[in-house]
Amino acid sequence: MKQYCFFSVLMFVVHSAFSQSVGSKYIWEFRDGTIIFGEFVNEESGNIYIIDETGKEVYIPQVMVAQRHEATEENYKEGEWLFPNLHDTRYFFSPSAFGLQKGEGYYNNAYYLFWQFQYGISDQVSIGGGSSVFGIPTTVNLKYSTEIKKNLNLALGWFYVGDVLDFTGSDVGVLLNMPYAVLTKGSKEHNITIGFSYNFSDEFNSDQTDEKFVLNLGAITRIDRRFALVFEGWILNPNDPTFLGGPGIRYFSKVNRVTAKNGAGAKTVDFQMLWMDGEDLFLLLVDHGDFNF
Repeated sequence: MKQYCFFSVLMFVVHSAFSQSVGSKYIWEFRDGTIIFGEFVNEESGNIYIIDETGKEVYIPQVMVAQRHEATEENYKEGEWLFPNLHDTRYFFSPSAFGLQKGEGYYNNAYYLFWQFQYGISDQVSIGGGSSVFGIPTTVNLKYSTEIKKNLNLALGWFYVGDVLDFTGSDVGVLLNMPYAVLTKGSKEHNITIGFSYNFSDEFNSDQTDEKFVLNLGAITRIDRRFALVFEGWILNPNDPTFLGGPGIRYFSKVNRVTAKNGAGAKTVDFQMLWMDGEDLFLLLVDHGDFNF
């Protein structure tokens, strides 16, 4: 009798879970990069049965499917799948309040000279670091992210830049020793961030407290499947402000991986026009990112 009751409850749970999937709309991504949109009907004998956009019931061999994504009004428009911005945790350099999930990670580099990586050790905490090809300076960072409510996220972190491995015999010292807080308003595809940090290092700063404060601004808006407009700016010493930053573009590259969970959009290339207030200095920053953990 107990076994019968257990089996009945188990079947009810399985049936309920399955019923919730029937009628849901998904995007199936195939190994060759093509996609099909449809309403899930059934899955049996290694085939997925769906109702496609023409209203016909068709089946998909399960072995052909690399990934499945839930379709929403934001990620599927006019027959085109807008694959997610997997580098939503950062702009060009500064962080947003979004965090990595446990086991996720990425690396990025500028001009193939400066390398950074970030890895999610839990759904809220990530760690990272990096260096240049010369071994200095070295960076270490820690980030805690949480959702306050829908479309409003907060992150607290710590960022260190210096000669961690003592390549220079402490000649470089600690350049940045900065706790920070950032608040992000919006979705992962369209958002704006304001952040605040304080540099405890005296390497670049005098003893005046107001020169150690740093404000940062970031924003991104997805304009189509392949491109997003990105802005990042830093305001140094708010009492006598100096601005560093500028606008740019993020290009999303198509990636198809059967075994990886990231898939399309995992690779990015960023282009930023970098300008510093008070200086006739314009630089084109080229940054490459790969969401490949």
